[in-house]
Amino acid sequence: MAKVLVVDDDAGIRAAIRRTLVPIGHEVWDVPGGTQALPLLDVVPFDLVITDVYTDAVDGIELLTRIQQQGLRIPIVVISGGGFASADDVLDMAKACGAAATLDKPFTPRQRRETVARVLQCPARTGTCS
Repeated sequence: MAKVLVVDDDAGIRAAIRRTLVPIGHEVWDVPGGTQALPLLDVVPFDLVITDVYTDAVDGIELLTRIQQQGLRIPIVVISGGGFASADDVLDMAKACGAAATLDKPFTPRQRRETVARVLQCPARTGTCS
């Protein structure tokens, strides 16, 4: 199955995603922010990245952009419950920047499974974020 990197500053969200994906065969790595995610991307051939928008100094949109700039063809699912801007606004921005899919928090285990399955069946999307 897929190697999935989960990036979220909320340990509970990371654990919930792990509990959803590991039983169906995915290998899951999780880190609290983009700062920790970037070095992993250099050594692990991930099939999917799931990232929250609001994490640390390297937020989800910047992580998405850096992945694209590095030429990595990894689909990215961006998640958010809102923050400085509404969840809808930041998720729309993530789509415009090339996210393969978005999920609005809170989301159900079924929504997580279905989104991951759908994204993994499609070729990696690449987009640019201006």
